[in-house]
Amino acid sequence: MILSFLMAKINFDRYNVYMRVLIIFNHPAPYKVNAFNELSKYVDLTVLFERTKAKDRPDSFYSSNNYQFNYIFLKDGYIGKEGSISNNVKKYIKNLHHEYDVILMNGYSHLAELKAIKYMAKHNIKFGLLINGGVIKKESCFKRRYKTKYISKASFYLSPSKASNEYLRYYGAKGEIYNYPYCNISSKEIIKPSKEERIEVRNKYNLPLDKNIFINASQFIERKNNIELLSLFKDREDHLVLVGDGPLKEKYQSYITENKLDNVHILPYLNKEELFALYRACDVHISLSKQDIFGHTILEALVCSLPVVASKNIVSALEYIKDNENGYVVDINDIEGIKESMDKAVKLSKDKARESIKDNTFEKSAESIYNILKGLYE
Repeated sequence: MILSFLMAKINFDRYNVYMRVLIIFNHPAPYKVNAFNELSKYVDLTVLFERTKAKDRPDSFYSSNNYQFNYIFLKDGYIGKEGSISNNVKKYIKNLHHEYDVILMNGYSHLAELKAIKYMAKHNIKFGLLINGGVIKKESCFKRRYKTKYISKASFYLSPSKASNEYLRYYGAKGEIYNYPYCNISSKEIIKPSKEERIEVRNKYNLPLDKNIFINASQFIERKNNIELLSLFKDREDHLVLVGDGPLKEKYQSYITENKLDNVHILPYLNKEELFALYRACDVHISLSKQDIFGHTILEALVCSLPVVASKNIVSALEYIKDNENGYVVDINDIEGIKESMDKAVKLSKDKARESIKDNTFEKSAESIYNILKGLYE
């Protein structure tokens, strides 16, 4: 049977290898490629990507990827922003599942993934779900039954947070749930900011040297709730930097102009190195998102020594933010409470913020996942 693949690469430069692992993932987001690179130091890893890129991501988003594991890209069946309807995930598993000791599915929402899960369940092929997060929300009975049907078929689960554990149990997870430290940073990126760098970066972006600066890096979409965030700076001396792009950019700019918000700055998408340097030059990260199934920027801000003010609707905030220590978790409907938290956040220790996330690195995460899989394999 001929499978429709775009590219395959085999890399046999391994050490400490005795376990062969297959991961099914939707697209090669750079932080995931870095995480997989670390995991490949422990196991013989193959990642089957359902597509080469997400529809709403520029090619530059993937330009830094350096694959150090076996990888395969499907070349057909793309649908929506990140989905796939291809039969080739199922076909690959059907033909080659016996080549692997462990199979991990990252998703269970696209047709390609559902076909693969259904096939493995029917043929008693054990697999685990490796999830990035999850949020329980109001939905139809049909949708809940549909999620429960497929989530419950996994033999075990790898979860990044307590909230994600609850999500899995809510949707019928029967097997063991193992927690691993979720990450999108490396240990070498944990750098203490210097006064010289802060001045240099603020000058680069024409930011004031004598004001507290709040920063938010996100897509400019409704779910991120940034108009509400902008409104908080009508009567504040502090400054706000919004980093990103999206369909609401013009709306943000109009709001800034109409309300004469001279203390708000919009910057375009920055690569990781540029963004982290900007984080280190600011004082507090703030996000009032209406819903995030995880929230990567929370970890990024903490590693750059920023205390965080974050919505309770962000899973990573619930997991990693401790009030009065490295930030504050807020209710987006409590405006006065948000303002109070902002005032207190600028006084929190930057060193404590950075220290709080030291174990959420690619290196620590890969070691944790390896130990979990090794225990299951043995």
